[in-house]
Amino acid sequence: MVRFISKYILSYVFTAVFLSPLPCMGLTTDEQHTVKLCKKLSKGVVNITSTAVAPDFYLDPVPHKGSGSGFILDYLGHVLTNYHFVSDAHSIEVVLSNGCKWPARLVGTDSETDLAILELRAPQRELETLSPMQLAATKPGIGQKVFALGNPFGTGYTVSQGVISSLGRSISRPDRRVVHDVIQTDISINPGTSGGPLVDSSGRVIGINTLIFSPSRHIPGIGFAISFETIEWVAPQLISKGYVARAWLGASLQNVTPALARLLDFPVEKGAIVMNVVPGGPAARAGIKGSEKELRLGNRLYPVGGDIIVAIDGEEVKSDATAIKILLTKKPEEEVLVSIYRGDRLKRLKVRLGKKPSMLQR
Repeated sequence: MVRFISKYILSYVFTAVFLSPLPCMGLTTDEQHTVKLCKKLSKGVVNITSTAVAPDFYLDPVPHKGSGSGFILDYLGHVLTNYHFVSDAHSIEVVLSNGCKWPARLVGTDSETDLAILELRAPQRELETLSPMQLAATKPGIGQKVFALGNPFGTGYTVSQGVISSLGRSISRPDRRVVHDVIQTDISINPGTSGGPLVDSSGRVIGINTLIFSPSRHIPGIGFAISFETIEWVAPQLISKGYVARAWLGASLQNVTPALARLLDFPVEKGAIVMNVVPGGPAARAGIKGSEKELRLGNRLYPVGGDIIVAIDGEEVKSDATAIKILLTKKPEEEVLVSIYRGDRLKRLKVRLGKKPSMLQR
């Protein structure tokens, strides 16, 4: 009798533990939250297929297709994605999470931040069912857990988990342009997930994933995302006028380092030396002077005699990158106070910034 009862109990325990339908069996509370969150967010992530026409070996036009990701911004059908993916597109098609396919038009692009806005050409009833994603309201922190979402093939969403490795990075592209205020993560980004959102544990978008701007186009274990603050500044301008109006100083700058300052006997160890100014540009009209000559030391050329910018509107300029970041917060026609060293003499000049010429924005 005891043996029978023991056998019955063991059978009951085995059935209850191993055969009962427990959908979240084995998942921690945190994992259950992540699964539900990503499933909810996936409704706002889209697949984008673009077709570009390029010449073949015989110079005949041949269509080339590419696939990437993006995410929905609003109920008007605006979609945010990467500029590099759609910049030369002849036609664009967007696949929603429910499998519906709609053509899209390119509303605006900004090559300097690698951002682009598309607009779905879908009926109003379809737009009303969209699931726009919400941008974050606070800055993320290093070490914070994040998720990179994408829809690389139009057959469903993908998720990669990682942490923020660094904030406020500046990365250089092959065309020598520098993208500022970039989030670095330990999540590798591939062409299919490029353009998808980087979200925090609450489901807020803290950035848009972008391919690494390197000659190899890929560095294993490192991913970059354009910050939500950049998105907040760029996206409305792309929607309203198709481009970003940037303030323009009209001068090319080079970083001042302590070693360079000692070598060339500069009055400061940090700042941005003016290499040259555009004739008739804002800097030239304000009296800012570029370098008069170059000094060769070993295999390198160093500008000599140019003004050294040390502050803009009272904000310290520690490098050429700092100066550019400050200028990005200004508007065309805005007047700024630029503090410079000319020789060992400190001067302050008022500069009315101009609008960056369109040919320089491409």
